Amino acid sequence: MNSFNLAYTLEIGDREIAAAYGGGGKTTLLNRLARELAGTGRKVLLTTTTKILRPDNIPVVVTSSFKEAMVQIRKLFDQHSIVVLGSSLLANNKIKGIETKWLEEFSAFVPYILVEADGAARKPIKGFASFEPVFPPNATLLLPLLGLDALGVKLDTQNVHRPELLGEIAEIMPGERIEINHINRYLQYAIKLGTEAVPGARIITVINKMDLLAEPASIQEIKGYLSGHPAVSRLLFTSLQDNFPVKFVFDPAKAIPFISCITLAAGCSERMGKDKLALKIKGKTILEHSVGNALQSKAGEVIVVTRPESVWVKELFQGQRVKVVVNPFYRQGISSSIKEGLAALHPLSQGAIFALGDQPFIESDVYNNLIEAYDRKLRMVTCPLYEGKRGNPVLFDRRTWSALLELKGDRGGQQLFAHLPDNEIYNVETSCSGVLKDIDTPEDYQELL
Repeated sequence: MNSFNLAYTLEIGDREIAAAYGGGGKTTLLNRLARELAGTGRKVLLTTTTKILRPDNIPVVVTSSFKEAMVQIRKLFDQHSIVVLGSSLLANNKIKGIETKWLEEFSAFVPYILVEADGAARKPIKGFASFEPVFPPNATLLLPLLGLDALGVKLDTQNVHRPELLGEIAEIMPGERIEINHINRYLQYAIKLGTEAVPGARIITVINKMDLLAEPASIQEIKGYLSGHPAVSRLLFTSLQDNFPVKFVFDPAKAIPFISCITLAAGCSERMGKDKLALKIKGKTILEHSVGNALQSKAGEVIVVTRPESVWVKELFQGQRVKVVVNPFYRQGISSSIKEGLAALHPLSQGAIFALGDQPFIESDVYNNLIEAYDRKLRMVTCPLYEGKRGNPVLFDRRTWSALLELKGDRGGQQLFAHLPDNEIYNVETSCSGVLKDIDTPEDYQELL
């Protein structure tokens, strides 16, 4: 599964019944998730417990008979990966939902069932009536949703579905503008609805339309409000129309974002004349020193990208908290190792620190300072600065990863710097000169010894 898509970030299992509710893009969310799962050869049933607009490009089964629905769905799955199910046709090209008791039977032969559990009249935020959402009782994943275009609008029927009910939930008066504190109360209420209705389901909150935010201050406020929430397994900020939809992902149980460290160790050591990373300093290889410092930091995981012939690297880190990734395309340059490292990231990873295997003198505090500075600022790139000079390693936020995947040849992520706004590159002063020192030649190594 693609490391950057929605299904991977949600950690969709082998079988799921997922229900989306709230406002701000439920149909877009579930359709995208369905396409991603179908792209891996899975079968997906899209349905609703209320009503949805009939899609144009997906086969639809409409029947009030459970047995007939079962026959038609099985037949369509012979040729299609996604099928939509409803019980009857309504006005305005809409489909009425099905009874929730059907879903348990369908789950026996359909691995993925995606359900719209309420309506929002295409509004970014809503008030919940007493009869909604209608959750599948056997749901495994609940997705409360909100559109950030709700921020700053007035509480009225033009902007909000059932504004009078949202007013009660979020403690906001008619005509008053919706602010972050109102959104936080709405999210708290939506999460509570899910936990009370389906206690066993995991809950992932989705804040959509991230492209409408110019500054990350609102992200920090929402993230801070949900921090430590026992029912929420993660919090996603998305732009669901984008090729790379997830812009931020946070675990409310963690004090800081999950940051990965990718150590690039697939170079050919041409100037050294032999594998420089296997050379030893004080009884340990250069690579061991480099990776060891990252392991002692606050990085959530450490990945080492190496060459196929460097079998010793995998053996070196056997039993340690290190994921070794082999880059079969290493002769295409450092850009190929960047791509292999990104493909191996944990679903929760919000940023990737790219370190070089031949820089053994970078203290763990350098990694920690980068992570802490990123947590405060949420900039696209965070760099160490020693005596006015930028060095390595560099932390790249997940919003830059699509650009990193476009890199070619033997030039690294610094190619991106010229294309980013100045305020998205944050420099962190460090007293560690190791951020500027690498070992390339026999002379470098002898001088070190």
